[in-house]
Amino acid sequence: MAQGILDLEVAQSNTFSVASVRTLNSIRSFVDQEIGKWQKRGVRVSVRESPAGETLILHCQASNQNYHTSSNELHRKIKSSIANGLSDIIIDEYEKFLVVKLIDANYGYLSGRDRELLKKKALRILGNGRGSRCSDKLGNYKRSQRKSRVWAKLSEYLEREDQIIVEGFITFRLKEYLEDLFDFVDHMVKEHLINREYREFLQLLRHFMSRQKYSLPVVNVHRDLQGCYRILNAQLEPIQGDLGVFLKQDSDAFGLDVDDLVVSAIVTLAPNRIVWHGATEDSSCFDLLNDLFNQEVEICHGCELERDF
Repeated sequence: MAQGILDLEVAQSNTFSVASVRTLNSIRSFVDQEIGKWQKRGVRVSVRESPAGETLILHCQASNQNYHTSSNELHRKIKSSIANGLSDIIIDEYEKFLVVKLIDANYGYLSGRDRELLKKKALRILGNGRGSRCSDKLGNYKRSQRKSRVWAKLSEYLEREDQIIVEGFITFRLKEYLEDLFDFVDHMVKEHLINREYREFLQLLRHFMSRQKYSLPVVNVHRDLQGCYRILNAQLEPIQGDLGVFLKQDSDAFGLDVDDLVVSAIVTLAPNRIVWHGATEDSSCFDLLNDLFNQEVEICHGCELERDF
């Protein structure tokens, strides 16, 4: 694939070039904006394009005697300006392309619908500068922070080099950034799969409850200050029968933690309504019941259970 080349000739001896397969139009647009800025600062910038339309050549020189910057200093300032513009282009254009490419190339086992949802979610998170719970490396960086990382690498590179191929620079000089971008996407995919499995699990539990022949109108769940649970009937008495015996067993004997044991018992009871007594913080039992029963979980804000315990 032919590369577009942007050449900047500073004074008469210095030449700086930028090559890009995908973003020459954006670079051209950026340079057009910079021309006006440099002219106001006493630098004449002329632009010519190669006959094939693949090369832009910019000739830059001081246009009045009041501009005392040396050709080398002018060259350095031009490169600094280009580094700033390229960092914007990489974040605003290439980041989108890279996210789409990462998802399509690495998660082909997902449905097309899932991949499209993930692309939109990833770009929305990156655009808002807010990371998902699973991503600390890249998603939690604001756009300005991500741009600063890229700009620093560009500036370091352009201190030594007078030409840059954007795609090659991203591949070989932004490896840490690319690794963080992949980790961000991978964590987001894992979070998506976990959430999907969780939704399917809720559907399975609801299906099981719908097939129960008998259900209680209301079940009270009491969580005391030590984090221990009791399941009570409408009269605030412990559940009796086989289920009551089951609840008295050590949860470790069934390979379950206490939260799973409580949820299993309540699913078996299939109540029409749940009243929760006690703290809800750090309770996976409450979180699951709240998701499972939707609006049918009521939080008690003070009764004899709270007074007794």
